[in-house]
Amino acid sequence: MQKAVKIKLTTIIRQPDAEEQLMELWSHGTLTIKNDLRYLQYEEQLEELLIRTTVKLGENEAVIMRSGGLQMRLPFLLHKEQTGNLTNEQGTFMLTTKAHELTISDTRFKVRYDLAMGSAHAGEYEMEIQFMEGQK
Repeated sequence: MQKAVKIKLTTIIRQPDAEEQLMELWSHGTLTIKNDLRYLQYEEQLEELLIRTTVKLGENEAVIMRSGGLQMRLPFLLHKEQTGNLTNEQGTFMLTTKAHELTISDTRFKVRYDLAMGSAHAGEYEMEIQFMEGQK
């Protein structure tokens, strides 16, 4: 089953020695339900890069996969370290996430996590995606 959805993505980034950043993005995408998993797909424009994002939502875990302008795989499991990666023009980097909060519902996905790139702590991120049925 696939349906068109309107997406509101809010991200708060807290990095050491930096001001808190708040980013908000509105987009349109699709929600596909297959084998008890939900796949949320949308595109975002990041400067000159067009990035296609798929968020795979399970019952108590999630994975954010980005392709296009950059390649990224970011897995989340509550209170457990997970390993992902990021590939961009500078190379490929190992990412580690540790989710402190992970909420998945029929209309909302929220995760608060620590992110490390290689062995360096990159900050705490809070991301919320709200999705509601909408017109394409």
